[in-house]
Amino acid sequence: MTAVLALAIFLVAFFFIATEKANKVAVVLIAAGAMAVLGLVAGSEVFFSEHEGIDWNVIFLLLGMMIIVGVIRQTGVFSRT
Repeated sequence: MTAVLALAIFLVAFFFIATEKANKVAVVLIAAGAMAVLGLVAGSEVFFSEHEGIDWNVIFLLLGMMIIVGVIRQTGVFSRT
């Protein structure tokens, strides 16, 4: 039953994304939220899974690098003139 429900959520989300009837980000967030609320994804695996989860260390590394580049860009280090 859970596989059928997960497939239904996927197909509905895919339909809205393919036909562009709704904002893609909103569709994905609603579908992901529905999967979590209905218990189709274990609570401990929503944000991190050994096989498919988000590696928060990499996310924060990239965020830190973007912040540093943004600050350095304001100083004019990257300008050619």
